Amino acid sequence: MPSTPVLSNGGTGRGLPISCYLNSVPDSLEGIVETWNENVWLASRGGGIGTYWGNVRGIGEPVGLNGKTSGIIPFVRVMDSLTLAISQGSLRRGSAACYLDVSHPEIEEFLEIRKPSGDFNRKALNLHHGVLLTDAFMEAVRSGSSFDLVSPKDGSKRAEVDARSLFQKLVETRLQTGEPYIVFADTVNRAMPKFQRDVGLKVSTSNLCSEITLPTGRDQFGRDRTAVCCLSSLNLEKWDEWNGDKRFVEDVLRFLDNVLQDYIDRAEPEMERARYSAERERSVGLGVMGFHSFLQARGVPFEGAMAKSWNMRMFKQISAQADEASMQLAIERGACPDAADQGVMARFSCKMAIAPTASISIICGGTSACIEPIPANIYTHKTLSGSWSIKNPYLEKLLATKSKNSDAVWNSILELGGSVQHLDFLTPEEKDTFKTSFEIDQRWLLELAADRTPYIDQATSLNLFIPADVEKWDLLMLHFRAWELGIKSLYYLRSKSIQRAGFAGGVEADNSIDLRQIELDAKDYDECLACQ
Repeated sequence: MPSTPVLSNGGTGRGLPISCYLNSVPDSLEGIVETWNENVWLASRGGGIGTYWGNVRGIGEPVGLNGKTSGIIPFVRVMDSLTLAISQGSLRRGSAACYLDVSHPEIEEFLEIRKPSGDFNRKALNLHHGVLLTDAFMEAVRSGSSFDLVSPKDGSKRAEVDARSLFQKLVETRLQTGEPYIVFADTVNRAMPKFQRDVGLKVSTSNLCSEITLPTGRDQFGRDRTAVCCLSSLNLEKWDEWNGDKRFVEDVLRFLDNVLQDYIDRAEPEMERARYSAERERSVGLGVMGFHSFLQARGVPFEGAMAKSWNMRMFKQISAQADEASMQLAIERGACPDAADQGVMARFSCKMAIAPTASISIICGGTSACIEPIPANIYTHKTLSGSWSIKNPYLEKLLATKSKNSDAVWNSILELGGSVQHLDFLTPEEKDTFKTSFEIDQRWLLELAADRTPYIDQATSLNLFIPADVEKWDLLMLHFRAWELGIKSLYYLRSKSIQRAGFAGGVEADNSIDLRQIELDAKDYDECLACQ
């Protein structure tokens, strides 16, 4: 299933079929203004934006003869206003994320730009934000040592912080607001295609959903790159229908190659950096959805060896077939220039990225989103057309076999937030199979993510689901463990107090359960639909 921009813009002439763009801001006023201008055009044509601000020097640093900078926050705030002003084909407003290195002098203020308290002139309430964590920082967290904040201009030390305190502040901010996203920068760059790494290309940012890890900024030819995300997802719930067809993955990648070429051919002059990047690396993002639905259809709990086995089998096979398809398409259509320059036969620099699929999962019959566990076994599906109560079809089938498929049973499930753990007539294994996202031990999400990471050349939109009363130490260790396992990025931290998943513009479905009936304090996530 293609991503939303392909479905809404493909063949219409109204917009472009690209989900997201990634760019970097140079450390100059001219570069900042050029990035603003580019972002306006990109957002207006249907794409979300992920912008790296780590090159721009921090507040109070010298500029010109006698001046001092006001830092990145005022410039980020302008980007916030521009994003809010841009409409994408009247379907949804523009969405953007800003990324910053953990070593940047303004990192502590940057963590709080989405909090409504404090100086309103130094807030960006409509932007998403992410932080790039290095191995050096995580080692400092491990050892409890200090960590230097350095100028991106000259590398000089501007401040010193306690690494653990900063890490704790980062995680606590995620608990309060769901963000910032986390990208483990060194892990990502080690996994870059060798033919890109060898010429000095570097990943310095991600997109709105933290699954795209492509190089941006100045390349080996002195030209600026704005990376492009071209996405589609395979439905794992239907695994048995397509996994035996050796041409299936190749056909999907052939389709994505055609979509990417359509963008290259039709990109406007204002998108020259993005067109150039797409033409050079031809990266695409083949993802999945329906993993939890697949497991539930077979009575397999998310937490266990069988889920672990299926997870590795699926992604190993998809990755191998994607590699074969890239080579076959390179023979037919030519290798991408980045690969060809290094003598590598590859049509795509990168092939896989596991994007969130909340919207297209609904189109695919309500299968589970992405690689995530389901949020509830019954929830209210809200659209502009109305609201409907949606039941888990596999649970409904199980209840029918036990003659328990009654309104009373479903109402009891709804009252307990979509949980079945109170149903005495279910076996322990059945209860485990139908655990919801907040009931599953989050260490299993990390373990499954780590197992599939070697087979995904980009990253995964990996959400964590945390009860409101989580112990601080457990939460910190969960994030630290993600780095230890070699996971590349973390998306939202969803807690019970901010459980309701809202969608940008309120256009598409709200997949959350009806929070009024389960009496939870709700706070909306403002998600971008581009990857979904």
